[in-house]
Amino acid sequence: MSHRFWFVRDRPVCDRLRRTLRVIAQPIGTQQCIVRSCALAWMRTARLKTDQMQKFRESAITVGAIAVLSVQPLFTQIEPLLAQPAQLQPKSTNRASSFRLPAPTGSYQVGTTAYYLVDTSRKETYTTEVYDLRTRKPITTPPPTDRRELMVYVWYPTNAKPGTTTAPYMDEGFALAAAEGMGRDFGVSSDQFVQLVTQTIQTNAVPKVAIANASKRYPVLIFSPGFGSTPKFYTTQLEQLASHGYVVVAINPTFEVPVLFPDGRVITQSTVFNFSKAKRAKIQRTFNQAVEIRAKDVSFVLNELNRLNIKDPQGLFSGRLDLNRVGIFGHSLGGDTAIEAVWRDRRLKAGINMDGGSYGKLLGSGNKDRLDSPFLLMSHDGSDDALQSFYQRLRTNAYSLTLKGSKHNTFIDFGVILPAFSANSTTQAESPIKQALGSIEPQRAAKIINAYTLAFFNKYLKNQREPLLDRGSSDYPEVLLESRRKLSNKF
Repeated sequence: MSHRFWFVRDRPVCDRLRRTLRVIAQPIGTQQCIVRSCALAWMRTARLKTDQMQKFRESAITVGAIAVLSVQPLFTQIEPLLAQPAQLQPKSTNRASSFRLPAPTGSYQVGTTAYYLVDTSRKETYTTEVYDLRTRKPITTPPPTDRRELMVYVWYPTNAKPGTTTAPYMDEGFALAAAEGMGRDFGVSSDQFVQLVTQTIQTNAVPKVAIANASKRYPVLIFSPGFGSTPKFYTTQLEQLASHGYVVVAINPTFEVPVLFPDGRVITQSTVFNFSKAKRAKIQRTFNQAVEIRAKDVSFVLNELNRLNIKDPQGLFSGRLDLNRVGIFGHSLGGDTAIEAVWRDRRLKAGINMDGGSYGKLLGSGNKDRLDSPFLLMSHDGSDDALQSFYQRLRTNAYSLTLKGSKHNTFIDFGVILPAFSANSTTQAESPIKQALGSIEPQRAAKIINAYTLAFFNKYLKNQREPLLDRGSSDYPEVLLESRRKLSNKF
């Protein structure tokens, strides 16, 4: 199984402590896998006032890997979330220039908004340290609720005029949390990373503009990101779908990745995901639990979308959502979530798993249940047989796609935004990001992934004829496509 998961660890760091941690996990299931993450953290005491020293607790972010044996980790840096305000202000650079994401190809412009939701029926499973974005200090008072809190980001079709000010690529909370480690792996300084993702990289989505009037209601797509990743690292694909007439609702998995709430709280990652001493059974249980929690998040968000469809406090979606036509897709652990959610909630009519694995109850060892809903399984080149095994359990309208020249991180925005970082790189060496993208050109990969994603949902949510799914296309020789339309009686 070839997964790359991101995770954040909260660890107190003593004065002037420099620590390196390497973790090696045993095989997961029947697959020979390895978990490696190297951590480097320190306190710049010269920049801290003496009376702050004992109170300071660093919250760190690392992007690690669960990968096939001998594959090196993509990210190896753990750095502090909090620092002195002077450190956190992005420094201007003459080399930085505007960089816009690829323009969507649909007939609509794209709008975007966000919702803060609380599931009062569920007590939060995870705990972690929480920080105040304004003061850069830990919050010691109890949270406003012990219920499950979520940030949900939405992209949707609109008729906004071109040239209107668009939303930033990343919010400040995530950017600051990821700045040191991800800046290093993109080949830029932490200050440059913050500037690039919050200012330089331009999206195509206009905040809170009215939804388009071409249709009375629009079908809905739920999106679940890879472990440790913000949904905004998939903006290129989400904007593309919205431009073709879908309302795309992306759920940020709280406590798996840093997230900024409207009241200024920055939620870091739960220590549940610290696998430094974990055995393979614990890792499996932890990710199975995460998939179950995410699937429940999906059902809760579907309930909330029904409320918004009746009366949206933002005045955007009242009566505009076609909740009889809802699909779901996700990458990596988010792909496993898509399978689990479709299995659990019949309101979801079709799903796509982009390079997922074998986590969740349905994908778990020994489960032989079948799935009757249409499903497209996308895999990177050279991936293991986890998704192929599940493909055999799909009864009808099943598709298995392998993208030649791709790797696990081909399905995320990294390759698309890499030129913005390369133009401001502080090193001549090839960045770890670039090394992890595969041989297929990123824009080409994005075009193919978007084409098949759109064709699949157009067929099963809009009832459109899509020859691309029936026999493939000479336009995309990089694609190996297998399909099965008839019922299978294997199980």
